[in-house]
Amino acid sequence: MARAAPMPPGVASAFAWAKSVRRGKTPAGRLARLAVERWERDHAAAQAGGPWEFRPDLAERGIAFAGLMPNIKGPQAGKPIEVLGWQAFVYANLLGWVERGTETRRFRQGVVFVPRGNGKTTIAAPLALYLTFFEGEGGAEGYTAAVTRDQARICFDTAREMVRRATWMGGKGVKPHANTVARLSSASVLRPVSSDAKALDGLNVQCAILDEIASHRTSEVYDVMLTATGKRRHPLILAISTATGNNAGIGRQLWDYGTRVLEETQEDERLFALIFAADPEDDPWSEKTWIKANPSWGVAVRPDAIAAIMRQARNNPAQEAAAKTRHLNIWVGADEALFSMRAWQECADPGLRLEDFAGEEAYLGLDLASRTDLAALAIIIPRTDPDTGKAHYTAFARCFLNDAAVAEARLPSYPGWAADGTLIVTPGNETDFGEIEDEIRRLSGLFRIASIGYDPWQSTQMAQRLGAEGLAVAEFRATTQNFSPAVIELDAAMRSGRLRHDGNPALAWCMGNVIGKADRRGNLYPTKARPETKIDAAVALMMAIGRAMARDESAGDLLDFLRNPVIA
Repeated sequence: MARAAPMPPGVASAFAWAKSVRRGKTPAGRLARLAVERWERDHAAAQAGGPWEFRPDLAERGIAFAGLMPNIKGPQAGKPIEVLGWQAFVYANLLGWVERGTETRRFRQGVVFVPRGNGKTTIAAPLALYLTFFEGEGGAEGYTAAVTRDQARICFDTAREMVRRATWMGGKGVKPHANTVARLSSASVLRPVSSDAKALDGLNVQCAILDEIASHRTSEVYDVMLTATGKRRHPLILAISTATGNNAGIGRQLWDYGTRVLEETQEDERLFALIFAADPEDDPWSEKTWIKANPSWGVAVRPDAIAAIMRQARNNPAQEAAAKTRHLNIWVGADEALFSMRAWQECADPGLRLEDFAGEEAYLGLDLASRTDLAALAIIIPRTDPDTGKAHYTAFARCFLNDAAVAEARLPSYPGWAADGTLIVTPGNETDFGEIEDEIRRLSGLFRIASIGYDPWQSTQMAQRLGAEGLAVAEFRATTQNFSPAVIELDAAMRSGRLRHDGNPALAWCMGNVIGKADRRGNLYPTKARPETKIDAAVALMMAIGRAMARDESAGDLLDFLRNPVIA
């Protein structure tokens, strides 16, 4: 009986890495493990005669090509790239899977998320060169694409410098120029492009690398590249990035979509996804977490450097968000987040239920914002510690959104939140404020509602009706003077463990999106970095906290209290 041909070394490295992850010898997060499980399912399906087959020879060509490229930066500059196991895994998937009986590649889109410093460019730049010049596609057009030209040139300049230093490529007719890399014999060209409308007209894409896709605020560049692939036999769009604070952009949409594919809740045989990140339950300050999130740990990623960065970030909220996004690949909300999401997560108690507090005194905050978007109602149940005299808070939120916004998935998480009850969905194109009013009435039968804080913008008529029914309503105007004490108290309660909440993901998202706008006296006003990020539930929570802070004042005289705050 003939023995199977030995696996070529690059592909063998991919198999070995996947096997090590599956056996737990190589630490990896849940999403990376799901990618390995998908790889194994695909091989089982191929052996059973499925529509896709794996061609080790095709995968090896790309891996070997990458290994011929020179490093451009760092201590290994000038030496050939060492393709690590996880990088070989990416190449093996993107290049090795084909339609059975052909050399037509299976995957048309790739989504790879990995923390900074792990060698994204080691994948992206050689792949762009290989697909553009060495796969036999006549007149191939390769692009490194980004929102700005400077961003687009990062990957392009690396690829161009690789061509310049790999002198053998000149013998193949591949020549570097100022703004292109070209091969006249095949009329193929690689160039950087940005979101300039004219630059994106008339493309015929064979390969597009969208580096740092998480920084893209809109899907414009991605959509143009995707729609420009229709004339090619097997084009590839590869989005490769690290998480950011831009939760509403195309990067987060691709992350969520790729996650659903890996979880098998979304079927897409043409999309490859690989995501390295810390898991939600991981301790972000543990070296074990750093190792599982960074697949190039100890090679491209220096343990001592990461340890120093994380030590500083642990006690500095201004650095915490950046450290988690860049080195653990965690989406943490706004890039300049006001609140520590680590402290917020530590306050979570998923077992909390509103009904467990029936009959207690409660304070509500109401932020109606726009009728076409998210609206929120926050509930605070305060208790005073008899030993310290300080207030402890239990927080809940009710978020409301219209059906059209959910169906359009204006945020990719909206449909999932609607399905699990995180969002209360109202019919039509506008959020029905009447349902919010009814929810307040329901809560008034459950709690002793001491005060409902509301912003008179959008809420006055509702407040008048509720007031006429005997509920205690109080204006909470959107001013720095009103919000600053509530912001300070909320932050202090989170950090000292005086706050607990039920882990509502929409509220957590809003909390992570809050940035602080300070006046010249150091007072803080909650705002957001961009219109697409929402903070409504967080604002409602601050309003409820503000009303609870004023509970010892006379008849809702919040303004006097906020002018002379006394914060525990």
